[in-house]
Order: sequence, then C-alpha cells, then structure tokens
Amino acid sequence: MSCSAPLLTARLSMRPYRTDDLDGLHALWTDPQVRRYLWDDKVIDRATAAAAMQESIACTAEHGFGHWAVCQRDADGLIGFCGLRLMDGGPEVELLYGLYPAHWGRGLITEGATAWLTRGFTEHACARIWALTDAPNARSEAVMQRLGMRFVERGPHHGLDSVRYVMTPEEWNERRHIPSP
Repeated sequence: MSCSAPLLTARLSMRPYRTDDLDGLHALWTDPQVRRYLWDDKVIDRATAAAAMQESIACTAEHGFGHWAVCQRDADGLIGFCGLRLMDGGPEVELLYGLYPAHWGRGLITEGATAWLTRGFTEHACARIWALTDAPNARSEAVMQRLGMRFVERGPHHGLDSVRYVMTPEEWNERRHIPSP
C-alpha cells in the first residue's frame, strides 16, 4: 500500500498533508480553543506550523504514517488532523488528533483515531501506541477512553501536568474480539 493512500472511514477521508494545507493547519493550530492544549496556549507562527507539517510529511515518507489532514468524506477541505508520529523522536509511537471546534462532539476524532489504531497495529506492527494530553483536557482524555486505551499515569511531560494512555496490539485485538496469534 502506498504511504500516500488515503485512510477512509464511514465519514472521513484522511490523507497526507499537501502544501496547500498550511493555511488551514495554521488557522486550526492558532484557534484559541485548539491551541489551549495543543500548543500550550501559545500562538504559533506560520513557520512553526510549516515545520510541523513538514515533519509529518517526512515521517510519512520514512515510516508510512504521520499526522494527516482530516477531511469529510464528501469534501476536500481540512477540518482537522489525526494520525501517528514517533514520540519525542524515539521509537515509541504516539496518536495525535485535533479538529476545528465546529466539528467537536460528533465522534469524528474517535472514528479517525480508531482507523489509525487499526493501521498502526495491522500495517505498521506497532508494539504499542501512546496518547498524551494535558490533564485538564477532559475531551481528549474521553476520546482515549472511548478508544479503549489504558490509563498509565498522570505526571509531568515537557513540564506540563499530563495524562498518558497506551494500547498494545493484544489490547486492540481484545477490544475488537479478535483472538491473539
């Protein structure tokens, strides 16, 4: 499978970033409700957004996964991002996601993240997939719980009070009622 093949769900199409996504990503990542937990409430400049986008493009080219543009199935406009990346540059894999607030509360991120967990465990043979969020971000933590991820700890991560969840392939298979090999 090409690493640029879209990842489709019932309502979403997720694809690697394109250069024309930069304005939409920058707008998303500077939205006050989104940046509150994503960028620690800092307004990032366009160059920072471009660097994050390029990092994902490079990760996709090298590993076959990255955090990708989330679009509604019937439209190409970016409504968010979702995907996997190497956590802190190391071998561990992290699930990332975010949507424009107008799309919150409809289960779209849970749907997209479920597809990424499936791809991570089945196509990329991830040993485990982590998800982290700032401790006060109850919405994001609820997504992790709906996905069936296991709470690991609450503590500092990059100087912030954070919660960490994890999932292994065995836990994923158990959640989906598939016997482990």
